[in-house]
Amino acid sequence: MSKNGKLGKAVVVLLLSLGAVTMIFPFIWMLLSSFKGQMELLRMPPTFWPERFRWENYREIFEVMPFFKYFANSIVTALLNTFVGILTSALSGYVFAKYRFKGKELIFWIMIACMMIPYDTLMIPLYKIMVKLHWTNTYLVLTIPFFVNIFGLFMMRQFMESIPNDYIEAAEIDGCGQYKTFFRVIFPMVKPAVAALVIFIFMGSYNSFLWPLINVNSRELFTLPIGMASLTTDKKSEFELLMAASTMAVIPIFAVFCVAQKHFVAGLTMGGVKG
Repeated sequence: MSKNGKLGKAVVVLLLSLGAVTMIFPFIWMLLSSFKGQMELLRMPPTFWPERFRWENYREIFEVMPFFKYFANSIVTALLNTFVGILTSALSGYVFAKYRFKGKELIFWIMIACMMIPYDTLMIPLYKIMVKLHWTNTYLVLTIPFFVNIFGLFMMRQFMESIPNDYIEAAEIDGCGQYKTFFRVIFPMVKPAVAALVIFIFMGSYNSFLWPLINVNSRELFTLPIGMASLTTDKKSEFELLMAASTMAVIPIFAVFCVAQKHFVAGLTMGGVKG
């Protein structure tokens, strides 16, 4: 390798390393802050390393709020929303990619145009619909509105359009029906898109704050973001407990990202080798 090539590689590695440090630094700060006391967190200039590791912060989290209950609500609803969201996105994407019917393009672009509407604008009519259906303050309001994802439909449609129709024709010759063709042939071929969509839908549901806030009043139905918000009030803000709760809350997101990223990269690599 020439000197210019080595220099260019070194610059790229340096820039990527700086970017990685910049991205991971807030998480390191949050982790270390979860072991600090309230006074140390508010001290100026701030300290990076805790003067004393306060492990009791994690114990106090379970004393001031039902952390496991909120955590379970967030995990269960996020997993259900992800599973159903992937299924509806893949099925609808398959229909729009491989089926021919009257008005297909018009319907598709109307749905895509709905993505242009700000979410805050849709929240009021959606809330009125939930009230009319008597779904507010139930688990239904935390799940059903997340079951359909237009962005997921668009992503799946774009991936499935790149799959040759020869695979579908071969499956039909072998006696596969429509559903068997989809689940046995088409769905395994779009694993990269599924992996990316799993990350998007899970994070969107798990981190959802405003929608549960306006639709849920019972503490039994609180999700983790709502429960964590209760640690900060006008009278008192327990930032050390908030940091500890945030550290534990980020673990499922990290786990889902690691698993989905593995399949995402494997799918891209497999596709590159076959090409």
